Amino acid sequence: MDKVELAVYTAFKDAQKDMMIKNNSERIKTWHVSDFTSPCIRKSYYQRNFPAPYDPNKTSILFHGLILHEHTKLSHFHEVTMCYDIKEDKAYTPQEVRELENTDNIITGSLDDLMRINDEYVIVDKKTYNGYMGQYKKKEPDESYKLQLSIYRVLLDKGYGIDATRGCLLYLDKSSDFTETPMAFDLAPIEGTKTYMTDVLRQLKQGLPKANVNWLCNGENRKGKIFCPYKDRCDNDGI
Repeated sequence: MDKVELAVYTAFKDAQKDMMIKNNSERIKTWHVSDFTSPCIRKSYYQRNFPAPYDPNKTSILFHGLILHEHTKLSHFHEVTMCYDIKEDKAYTPQEVRELENTDNIITGSLDDLMRINDEYVIVDKKTYNGYMGQYKKKEPDESYKLQLSIYRVLLDKGYGIDATRGCLLYLDKSSDFTETPMAFDLAPIEGTKTYMTDVLRQLKQGLPKANVNWLCNGENRKGKIFCPYKDRCDNDGI
């Protein structure tokens, strides 16, 4: 029985690893929207210049996310990857970006779903969280996620000529069978978001950005955990 259990366990882990490798291999070597929505731009700078080794403890979390996004198609415009040159204000396809020698000014993002509701376009993104079996429930959308969808608005407008003025985050509680909590909001104006993106790109390219101490590194959570793998390096570099 032990051999059977080990064989099944190993087969599952291998399938999990294959899915993770396939997903990572398709990641384009540009800036990504998450680099521009991080509460600390210095962390994004470190990730670009000093890639952290893969943390196997995050495999299950990433695996669940991949399954969720792949098998919850809300519209025909689903899991679409968009690329945008911030400096040149120009859209590219992922295939075109792979042929470019310099991608220092290009940002890439993958939109979950674009829905047409009451004659307007809405950008939808799914986010999981832990509600601790009903002890906690999302009451308002995270600002970083609102910014993420506003950046998608820019990429979508430039790449497809579609202006989505609203976004909706579909929060799913992992602790209670993915109980759904949708939250809709107005997206930020396109020109204002472009200005923000240009400023962040400038910070990332001019050298080490100023650190911003926040929940990623201050240990102010239930377990006193540090979520940034660059804390030691950042402490040595100074604020």
